[in-house]
Amino acid sequence: MAEKPEALSPYRVLDLTTEIGQYAGRAFAEMGAEVIKVEPVEGDSVRRIGPFVRDEPGPDRSLLWFVLNASKKGITCNLQAEEGRELFRRLVAQADLVLESFPPGFLEGLGVDYEQLRKDHPKLVWVSVTGFGQDGPYRDYKWSDLVGLALGGLLNLLGEAERPPTRARASQAYYHASLGAALGGTLALYHARRTGVGQRVDASMQEVVTFTLAGPGGVTGYWSLEGRNITRSGPSINLGKVISRTIYPCKDGAVAVSTLFGPHLPELLELMKRDDAAEFLVDPKWLTATRFSPLPGQWQCDQEEATAAEEVLARWLERYTRDEIMTMAQEKELVIFPVQTVSENLENPQLKARDYFQQVEHPELGMNMTYLGAPILLSQTPWRIKGRAPLLGEHNAQVYGELGLSSGELETLSAKGAI
Repeated sequence: MAEKPEALSPYRVLDLTTEIGQYAGRAFAEMGAEVIKVEPVEGDSVRRIGPFVRDEPGPDRSLLWFVLNASKKGITCNLQAEEGRELFRRLVAQADLVLESFPPGFLEGLGVDYEQLRKDHPKLVWVSVTGFGQDGPYRDYKWSDLVGLALGGLLNLLGEAERPPTRARASQAYYHASLGAALGGTLALYHARRTGVGQRVDASMQEVVTFTLAGPGGVTGYWSLEGRNITRSGPSINLGKVISRTIYPCKDGAVAVSTLFGPHLPELLELMKRDDAAEFLVDPKWLTATRFSPLPGQWQCDQEEATAAEEVLARWLERYTRDEIMTMAQEKELVIFPVQTVSENLENPQLKARDYFQQVEHPELGMNMTYLGAPILLSQTPWRIKGRAPLLGEHNAQVYGELGLSSGELETLSAKGAI
């Protein structure tokens, strides 16, 4: 059976990004575009970030490089050399979109920025993904994933109330920025196809992370409407006027509970009564309990009363394993789920049933590796992994050959340090 069409085929993308934007390039590639990763002659800096396969450092062994650059082709090009810049201009002439993450003004100084190149290529889409955008007082600040979390406001919500914020172990801000860049670039490609007019997409990591504070719960809305600053609350969620616990320990880990109070409380109490563990929650008033301003027929409990009720639930949950709790929750249609580890996610039956994890061959390493699959499923134009990340300079001959360069010319350019 013929493969289904790809959403972004036959667009060509030049990806000059560092870690902050490389997942955007992978997204373009797996939605169908031909993405060419353009690296310095010495290789992209991500190639030097561990962990490495079998703990053996090398430019083609970084697991982070594999994750961020799967499905792309790869070439080298020295933009600091005039020969390299001329090659880049010729590559742009055959491209639909340029994706880059250089500090604002850097490419302008080299004479290969959007304003100079768009004159000859009016349909060109140019996506710049940076820490703070192309203007404003922060535009020249250095950035990192942690900086994005901090200045985007998200970091302040992570951790215990009485302790400093705790960063997420896995990068978050860089992925938010990349997906924002991919969304903006895709919209700009659509506009260029309809109108013949390209544009610049200015993706600011700080702004994309700040946007996440709009929900759930409208963290920014609490401040705008009530002057209330939502803060971190550990295993609970700060809902403005009340703290509601959401994470509870059990025999073999932890479970997440949507909330103790609400329409599902009778079913939860029925389970707890089986074990004679409902304690004072057997009082009928708890069936009408709310932490917010009560509606007719509701009883508003205070923070101390709610916390005491949550302790009753905690003592009961500690009797069971996560699987046992999930089985009971399914029986009663309760929103309670296990907090899974990474290794458990790899064996998760839901993810397996949807073929979420993909095996990608790495012939030069003599192994297959498990990759995360598509974050979204499209029925007619599927997002799919095309293969492993490129080796350093792997596609120089192919891509530059399409510009009419011979093998001898490529050898000369390589000797000059241009590629």
